[in-house]
Amino acid sequence: MIFIYLILLLISVVFYIMYVGAFSYYLMVFMIVLPIVLFLLDLYLSRKVKVYFTQKTQKAMGKTPLQLEIVAENTSAFPVANLEIVLEYHSAIETDGKNIAKINSPIMPKECHSMLLNIASLHVGAVDFKIKKCRIFDFLRLFKFKLRGNGYSECQKDSTVYVYPQYSHLENQISDYSNTGIDSDEYSPDKKGDDPSQIFDIHEYVEGDKPNRIHWKLTAKQDSVMVKDYSLPMTFALNIFINLNTDSLRSYDAIIQSALSVSMLLTERGYAHSISWYDAGEQNLVHMNIKDEQEHIDCSEALIKTKTYRNETLPIYPFTAEEGQVNCAHMIVVTQALDSSEINSISESGCASRYTFVFAVNDQQLLGQVDVNDNVTVLNVMRDRVAEAFSDILL
Repeated sequence: MIFIYLILLLISVVFYIMYVGAFSYYLMVFMIVLPIVLFLLDLYLSRKVKVYFTQKTQKAMGKTPLQLEIVAENTSAFPVANLEIVLEYHSAIETDGKNIAKINSPIMPKECHSMLLNIASLHVGAVDFKIKKCRIFDFLRLFKFKLRGNGYSECQKDSTVYVYPQYSHLENQISDYSNTGIDSDEYSPDKKGDDPSQIFDIHEYVEGDKPNRIHWKLTAKQDSVMVKDYSLPMTFALNIFINLNTDSLRSYDAIIQSALSVSMLLTERGYAHSISWYDAGEQNLVHMNIKDEQEHIDCSEALIKTKTYRNETLPIYPFTAEEGQVNCAHMIVVTQALDSSEINSISESGCASRYTFVFAVNDQQLLGQVDVNDNVTVLNVMRDRVAEAFSDILL
């Protein structure tokens, strides 16, 4: 555009030389003064425009466009010919650089202009967005100014979208873990069991009730025989350990989708369980017990917000260490592929009675037979084919 302006300026000068008169004079003066006016106007507008995200965080489902709303506010009485917003975004485990998106839009005087940006989300996890640049251009694009003052401080605010996986529908059979011998201080709120240390309910005697459960004191006060129902301990006997030591987006997708799909199945069937993972940022083992859907949702949010890490010398966090040991009947380890020695090291640790290793792979990485112990099951799972991989597994 500056080339066009110079041509117009040259034409106005030639026109003034060739044609004497007020119009040619004023035209030449206008073309000379115009850059000065545009410069001062752009400088003024750079302090009167604010750009910001409407939400600090939001949630989305995988394979759906991320709708990010950005507001550009012009508080001046002059229009902005062109506002350029440069967005930078990347997922939690991307290592090949950051993605860039540009938005160009005019902003009318005294107007809040809302812009909805649709970005395809192919992977789950946290996607961080940041406004990298905000610049104002005049209509001739002779000058450009970054936002200053409040507008500059506002546009530094970032936004994060947490992308959740679409669960796979599993129909696996689940083992009865009520008699595993694992101690628990929590009891099921809606299922009765055989733990005499806690009374679940009291009801009138019906045929089939055990005589040793008759509540004699209450029966003496009532006109009918009253029987005690004992409570069912919530042993959290099944633990899902999620290994976040990965730098592959496809593997991460398969890991998260597999773990949360299994957890959702257990939650829907009313089986208490636990999920564990290593938080490299906090440098501690996260262990969450899940009894109902709300606790499953809370766990999913905490998991999605946890950053992955990559340490090739530490393929999987040594969760069998004494300070972080998890005792359970069945441990499901969801991870990238491990070799036989690592599998045997975990399965011989004594953390559980039975182990299932779920390896997140793709078509080119399908693993063959792995030499493992009798209490170990190994299966390969690919993203979007979780139900097929788990079809014959007894949880």
